[in-house]
Formats: sequence, structure tokens, C-alpha cells
Amino acid sequence: MKPLSAPAAALGTLVLLAAVALVYANSLAGPFQFDDYNIIVDNPQVHGLAAWWQSMPGIRPLLKLSYALNWAASPSPWGFHAANLAVHAANTLLVWALARHWLAALAAPRLPADAAWWLALLFALHPATTEAVTYLSGRSVSLMALPWLASLLCFAEGQQRGHRALSALASPLLFALALGVRETAVTLPAVLFLFAWFAGASPRAALRGLAPHFAVLALALVAALATGAYARFLHYSVGARGPLEQLLAQTEGLRYLAGQALLVLPPNVDPDLHAPTGLTSAGAATLAGVALPAVIALLSRRRWPWLGFGLAWMALQLAPTNSLLPRFDLANDRHLYLALPGLALLLVVPLLQVGWRRLGRAGLLALALCMGLQAQRRNEDWRSELALWEATVARSPAKARPWSNLGYARQSAGDLGGAAAAYRCALRLDPSHRQAAWNLAALDPGPLRPRADDCTPPARRP
Repeated sequence: MKPLSAPAAALGTLVLLAAVALVYANSLAGPFQFDDYNIIVDNPQVHGLAAWWQSMPGIRPLLKLSYALNWAASPSPWGFHAANLAVHAANTLLVWALARHWLAALAAPRLPADAAWWLALLFALHPATTEAVTYLSGRSVSLMALPWLASLLCFAEGQQRGHRALSALASPLLFALALGVRETAVTLPAVLFLFAWFAGASPRAALRGLAPHFAVLALALVAALATGAYARFLHYSVGARGPLEQLLAQTEGLRYLAGQALLVLPPNVDPDLHAPTGLTSAGAATLAGVALPAVIALLSRRRWPWLGFGLAWMALQLAPTNSLLPRFDLANDRHLYLALPGLALLLVVPLLQVGWRRLGRAGLLALALCMGLQAQRRNEDWRSELALWEATVARSPAKARPWSNLGYARQSAGDLGGAAAAYRCALRLDPSHRQAAWNLAALDPGPLRPRADDCTPPARRP
């Protein structure tokens, strides 16, 4: 695969940045939303550098530092949104640079020089990225991805050029920064190993050069064990669900994420997912759907290494949040963020094969336009609390929490009758929902009994 010329590379960079800016420009005016209040607005630990320093040691220190820097510059949500957008733009360029290494090692010489660019474009515009970009609390995923992707790129460049300063020093340091943002960065050594293995190296050779990364991982584990916050976090996670219940729960979570990745389901900040009490036919199909790609990845290593690596990449990115460790929410759109480059790899390579490149580019352009329009439309849902929770109850009409949050949004907007109706609906769906009961009682001391028309989802506002 030939590299792009310098003018073509410069034009490609400008187009990628312009596409990100165009799709996400309508996110800049959005307010703080949902958990932003707990994590940022009402959290004194991120209200300036001094407050952040006094709160240390703590969980996700570099993520909190980024919020503290934003708050010190201005507590306005605009600055937080601008930072998130800049991070996503930088991640897009990193994915482009990284994809060139992938394609050269796994799919060349069958692909044109612009194949990696198309891969980055699909990642940049996929609507599932909106929760990691437009939702300010979703920054934990996109910000972690910045040093994580940079670490992969430094390792690849160092190995290719023989520069140990890049592969043995810069890459492990960037890995450490990623771990300081979010603990799900632990997958990086496994990704480095699998890339080398799918590129044809033996297991022993694939491990070569990874000692510094494993040293960083060991030090991070020691630091986490010494920090009480991480121990409490892990204890709470493990106690949330038993192993069998967690396995069954992830059949729901993974099926939902697959629908998001394939654009079958619309983005949803609070999907209505429940852990099944037993193995259903849909759950069995999901487990088979997870096992089959693993088999395909192993069998395709020699003939189609790009296929195996793309599948393995996606599985590794979802493993920290959607495998063994239970979470309160079974799945969130933002957890697809780093899995999407793997999905894009699986789409770009077959579409740009010799013989149908023109048709493949047309298909990729149509897909990118569709994704961009969906992402831009999704950003409109984040323009206000009212718009967000109206969209959410339309997609999760049988879940109490979105209705309770819609009630609060309506109450803040002065619609007390609509707020009471939403609170009553939340109680109809979940009579034990204390927040809805408290809010309704404070709003109207009269009867709390829900009415039949309370749970009619509102029409989407233009």
C-alpha cells in the first residue's frame, strides 16, 4: 500500500477535521447534563487545580485534572464541549495514522493509499461516538483514548524505524497516562501482542518489546490496590451481580451494543436493559454470536489477518466494561468508542479491494454521510435537558429513570403539570422509585396515584 502524497495527506487532514467540526458544531451550545452535575458541577474536587490536588490520591486522577483545568479556565459548559471536540478530532487523526500501520501489515498491497483515511472517517462520524463527545461525562472514554492511541502509534513507529525511545519509553509513558484517565486502558499490551501475532509473528516474538508496558501495568495495579477508592469501586462492582447473572446480563448488553454499532438502534443515554433470569433463545443466539467471531478470528489469521485483528480489537475494547465485572448499567453507547476503529477496518478492507474500488468508495461515502447526519441529529437531543429526556423516554418508554429525569427537566422549564405527569409515570413503572416520589410530593402534596395517560411519550421537538 503506497503512502499518500504530502498534498493529499494535508487535504485529507483538513477534510477529516472539517467533517468532525461540521457534525459536532451543534454540540458546543449544549448544557451540563445527567451525571455532569455529580461529576463536575456539584463536585468541589474538580473546581480548580488546588481543589483537585487536595482530593488526591483518588480514582481516575487525570480525568479529574482535565475537568479541573476546564473549570479553572471557565465553569461554562462551552469550554468543556470545546475540549471534548478537540480530543475527538485528535483521536480521529491518531486512528488514521494507526490504520496505515494496520493496513500495511495486515492487508497490503491490495488496498489503495486512501484506505486508512476512510477508516478514520467512519470512526469520526459514527453516531455512537456522540455519547463520548457531546456528553461531558463521557470524556472518560474519549480522553483515555487519546494517550492510548498515541501509545499504540509510538510503539508501531518505534518498531518500524528502530527508535527505542518511541517504543520503549514514549509508548509506556503514554500508556501510564491512559491508565490515569480510565482503568479500561489495561487492554493496551494485549492489543500490541495481537497486532504482532496477526501480522505473522510467533507468540514469543509478539511479546518482544512489551516488558516496559507490563511494568507500567504492574505499577498501576499496585497503585490501585493502595488507593482505597479503587478497592471500594471493585468491591461494589463485584457485589452488584453474581457470575452467572452477569453472563446472562451481558447477552442483553452485547446485543444492544451490536445494534448500536450496526446502526440498527438509535443512540440512547439510558437504554432499557434488564438482566434475564434464565438463558433465553435470544441470549443463546448472542452467546453464539460472541463465540463465532472468536473462531473466525483464529481461522482467518493466515489468509485474512485484517479480519481476525478487527474482530479481536472490538472484543478487547468491550471486554473491560462488558464481560466479567458487573456494572449498574448493562451497556452504554460510549463504550463502543474505541471498538469502532475495528468495525471500520472490517468494512473498509473488503469495500476497497481491486475490481470495485470506485463502487466501494461510493458506498463508504454514502455510509459516512448517513453516519454524520445521524450524529448531528443526535447532538440536537443534547441541546437541553428537556430535549434529551424527551428523546430518551421515546426510546425507553418502560423505564422509570428517564421519566423521572424528564419530570425534573419539565419542572426546571416551568411545566409543573407535565413534570407531575412524568413523575407519576415513573412511579407507575417503578413504585419504589424514591426520587420520583420525593419530587412529586414536593411539587404537589396531593395523591401520588398515576393516571393512564401519564406515560405517553412526548413528540420529538423540531
